[in-house]
Amino acid sequence: MENEQLLEETIEMVKEARKPGNFNLIDTIKGRAYPEREVTVYTNADAAFNLVELDEEMSKVADKDLERYNALEAQAQEIAEELQKSKLTFLMRGVGQGIIEEITDKANVLYKKPEDDDHDPEGWFRFYVTALIAANIVRVTDAERNVHEKQLNIDEMMEIRNNLPADAWSVLINTMQKLTLASGYFKGLTDAGFLPKS
Repeated sequence: MENEQLLEETIEMVKEARKPGNFNLIDTIKGRAYPEREVTVYTNADAAFNLVELDEEMSKVADKDLERYNALEAQAQEIAEELQKSKLTFLMRGVGQGIIEEITDKANVLYKKPEDDDHDPEGWFRFYVTALIAANIVRVTDAERNVHEKQLNIDEMMEIRNNLPADAWSVLINTMQKLTLASGYFKGLTDAGFLPKS
């Protein structure tokens, strides 16, 4: 008897929850549907530089000296393998307006607001961008498929920023900008006719 009553109550709760118009607004909007991207960067700048140089040399001798070309290609293969070992894959996800405002407020405290006399624009911008990238990173996977899923704090992210090759850091900046700072996703869809305008 008690089990029957519990079953009936549960069924009623499910029916009530499934009625149109009943949903938890906070759960619906809280970090559920931000865009995500995986981007890959390489930390071995020396190998990347050498590989580009070898590629240029290979293109110069391609039609003239097959033996030299084959030797360069074998060397390039070795360097490419070294480069692959430095691969890092970042899963990044956009963040909401609340996080952007929180980071802005912290930057304003540390480096003063743009309208203040003692504002430090370089420090402010460096903190702002680095903190936004940290907030966008969901996980990082290395070449051996080891995974780092702990949220990075600003000090850790500054250390990463200071040690990553410039082009790798640019990839993270560009991805963060697309996922978090680019506005008008929904407007673009509406303008393109994918969503109703009202």
